[in-house]
Amino acid sequence: MVFTGTLATGWGATAVYAEYRRRRRARRRERYLEGVRFLLDDNPDRALEVFLGLAANDDETIDTHFALGSLYRRRGEVDRAIRVHQHLVGRPGLQPHHRDAAMTELARDYFRAGLYDHAEKLFLELADHGREPAVALAHLVRIHELQHDWTQAAAMHERLRAVGVPEQPGAIAHYYCELAEAAIAQRDLDLAREHLRSARREQKDFGRSAILRGDLARMQGEPRLAVQLYRRVVRRDFHLLPLVLPRLADAARLAGDADAFDESLRELLQNGVGNRSEIAYAAIVSGYYDDPVILDCVRELLATDSDLRDLTGALLPAGVQPTADQLRSVASALRNVVLRHARYRCSVCGIDSSTFLWQCPACKSWDTLRAVAALEFLPRAARPGSGSG
Repeated sequence: MVFTGTLATGWGATAVYAEYRRRRRARRRERYLEGVRFLLDDNPDRALEVFLGLAANDDETIDTHFALGSLYRRRGEVDRAIRVHQHLVGRPGLQPHHRDAAMTELARDYFRAGLYDHAEKLFLELADHGREPAVALAHLVRIHELQHDWTQAAAMHERLRAVGVPEQPGAIAHYYCELAEAAIAQRDLDLAREHLRSARREQKDFGRSAILRGDLARMQGEPRLAVQLYRRVVRRDFHLLPLVLPRLADAARLAGDADAFDESLRELLQNGVGNRSEIAYAAIVSGYYDDPVILDCVRELLATDSDLRDLTGALLPAGVQPTADQLRSVASALRNVVLRHARYRCSVCGIDSSTFLWQCPACKSWDTLRAVAALEFLPRAARPGSGSG
């Protein structure tokens, strides 16, 4: 009899608790739907208040709050995303993996808001003690790149290597080249050489560091060495010809070797590295076209490009070849056209740039800007077929 009474009491308690949980779930569902309605009614502050209240008392809504915080961040409402993730980070008793995820999202919020010092602090903690250090380190690389703290960016890449992330020697070599350029600007040539040696250890046959080594050679009275370095660059990285042409011409002049420049161009043509039209275009982009070989290339460009052939044909008598002075005038006029439009385009994201940059300002890829393939007389938005419709 006593056993039967105890069993009945247990059943009763179980039924009461089950009813309590049913009502609790129902209230939670009602509050959740209320929060959704506030979102749909474009009342994010009330929605945030509701969802934060749910998170304070219920582990089952944590994933919903992560989604809510991400939604706010994508909408540009970073202050609200920060409130959501700060609430989760400060919640007592949160599971470690949830806390790591909340700290990561909060750091991303700070990053999106431009609060890099706050983001860096959190990402450093996650890199040291979190479950996914590679994610935190990758964000730290990005923060240091934005702040032009190239030494720390390289250090974060070293830590990425240590956790097994594939190496990115090209990016690290660019960091050392950035440091070398800063040292050259301050006339600290010894420090510049040290940074360039570091870049070379990361990436051999690296065009940017070879250009800077050529610049150092010119500055230190070694123009023949500079000529060799510049020629090596354009043989290997022809797309850098617009950067190298004026440097190569100056180095040849300083070396007292007037033929060195023309020999370099002829070598490119003979080896099939570039054709005459490409060399002419690179010269126009760079602004250096005061050379007989280049003027011959410009003459061929005018003869082979249909648009330019029509333009020059309208200005010159039929059958008359333009003189050297006329070729220089045409090249100068074409350069004025180039300066009004994009001269370079990222091969990864397609963004246009009027100046050459080693890192794309949009997608942040390194060494992806290339001179546009041809002269463009209309901005991209004004070209046929470029409209969004």
